Amino acid sequence: MERREKVNAVKELARRSGQMISMDPDRWGENMLDSLEISLQKFLAKLPEEVRDEYEDRYIEKYKEWLYAQSRCFSVMITGPAKFDNRRHEKTNAAEHAAYERLQAWAEKVIKRCNRQERLTGWAEVERLQEKIDNLTRNQEMMKAANKIVRDKKLAEIEKIDELVALGFREETAMKILEPDYCGRIGFPSYALTNNLAKIKDAEARMNRHATLAQQEDEIHKYSWGELHVDYSDERYRFIFDGKPAQEVINLMKSNAFKWSRSNSAWQRQITANAKYAVNRMIEELNKM
Repeated sequence: MERREKVNAVKELARRSGQMISMDPDRWGENMLDSLEISLQKFLAKLPEEVRDEYEDRYIEKYKEWLYAQSRCFSVMITGPAKFDNRRHEKTNAAEHAAYERLQAWAEKVIKRCNRQERLTGWAEVERLQEKIDNLTRNQEMMKAANKIVRDKKLAEIEKIDELVALGFREETAMKILEPDYCGRIGFPSYALTNNLAKIKDAEARMNRHATLAQQEDEIHKYSWGELHVDYSDERYRFIFDGKPAQEVINLMKSNAFKWSRSNSAWQRQITANAKYAVNRMIEELNKM
């Protein structure tokens, strides 16, 4: 279904949204449809091309939720003052406003998520994580050394500040380290070291995973329906078909979190344990089609 057809499919709901707040519901409905068309175009223009089809339908559904909330609003000019219920008017207006805010917040969140900086893979990600581990390890050692200084009873406070500055802290930071917290503790609390150590272990685990993938040879598996490429260097599973696959195949891809990549002419997903399970299940289903 073309975009304009999808927009026109909500025409009756758009008209009903103005029945109780406009003297001309038909014109109101047309204006709401035009607004949907314009806002949808602006929204999709901010998304990568490969995900626009998916989010086009979802945006229209969110817009319909707003129209439905709007259809429950009313105006004294339409209902007349004698039947006007102020309390209900306030509630429906609040619900309409909340529905609109949800639409806007959802759209902003999708745009931000879909336009995140491209994730590094392979040895480039290994290098980035190694640098992160080095920084975290350096912080861990500095915190431990700082705690040893601040707890040294032989040192005066000014001497402790000098020692902390020599360790690499700025003077302002050194003075804050010596300030007691809400529990009367000075220095870095144990949870700060524990949390930092957990970050080191997590980064090490991810680095080892990326290094393992980067060392494997890419694979190509051929089937009657097409090919499965296991691209370890790019950390992607890719399904490649001759021409556009049937709608049931496209639905299978989407339902298993595979996204269309125009640049690779493939349906792809990051290599993970869950993705591997999904791929095996999908191959079985594709072989039955």
